[in-house]
Amino acid sequence: KTGEVLVCASYPTYDLSNLFENYDEISKQPYGPLLNRALKGTYAPGSTFKIVTTIAGIEAGVIGRETEIKTLGKFTKYKGYQPSCLRWREYGYTHGTIDCRSALMYSCNYFFYDLGDRVGIDKIDYVAKMLGLGEATGVELPEYIGHRSNPTTKGELFAGTDQAGWYPADTVMTSIGLGQSSFTPMQLAVYAMTLANRGTRFSATFLDRVVSADYRSLVFENKKQILSTFQMSQESCNAYFEGMQMVALQNGGTAYKVFKDYPINICAKTGTADAGINDVNAAFICYAPAEDPQIVIAIYGENAGHGSAVADIAKSILDTYFEIGTSADVDSSENQVS
Repeated sequence: KTGEVLVCASYPTYDLSNLFENYDEISKQPYGPLLNRALKGTYAPGSTFKIVTTIAGIEAGVIGRETEIKTLGKFTKYKGYQPSCLRWREYGYTHGTIDCRSALMYSCNYFFYDLGDRVGIDKIDYVAKMLGLGEATGVELPEYIGHRSNPTTKGELFAGTDQAGWYPADTVMTSIGLGQSSFTPMQLAVYAMTLANRGTRFSATFLDRVVSADYRSLVFENKKQILSTFQMSQESCNAYFEGMQMVALQNGGTAYKVFKDYPINICAKTGTADAGINDVNAAFICYAPAEDPQIVIAIYGENAGHGSAVADIAKSILDTYFEIGTSADVDSSENQVS
């Protein structure tokens, strides 16, 4: 509700107290500990982006939250490019006929291939922008902005080559968070915050206040700042709210194994993104309690596998924040899982 950063961490890390003495050694260590991945690491969001495609589809009037699409495993509309759903590739069967809420729960690629293709890149890109993806977060430290996957971005990245054009396949891949989509973990946190606020995007900030050197006077007190407001329909809000709850709380959800017995309702989305021949990055976003959010979390793991693989980290943070498992454990009925 404020944009205040509670925790910001990047790994691997180093001991700040002897950074200058050991700088040469630290700079040569594998995995680049000097890179602040939270603010300067840009990565494909994977399936966490599917919420954008859901909202774009509803706002464009292409679907409602109960509209069903028959998933066929392999998207064969275009001869030159025919991507398939993970379940189809691994097990040879589909998710059946499902709506957008179940598609978010299962993270069904086929559903979003079809939906994104019908919605079009312009509407998808607009929603992504309004939710803070590919936009400055407002933090007081240097950050990379990354970029959204759209015709302009692709044209700039591949200028002068035969890959600079935009094709239907680009829209299809963008719809599931791939293509040229590249965002920081901080942007994913702001994205989740904007979803929690149902369209209101606050500036992320580390700064509380500035006092004089003798601590006797207040020089500056930071106040929350709204960067943008996206007026989305109640239908869109209900769709992603219900779908994100199902991710964590319904059997079949991609984070269900981690949160199935959790005492607080949460909204969550996992993401998985190919990052090389054998590398798969993991993304996870959530906010809680679902009905009245207090905290937002974004976790990104390089080569960590499926997005559910880093959900345990978010669970540990939630345990600490809400003092789960302690005498101060939250027990209000409105936050209990039914």
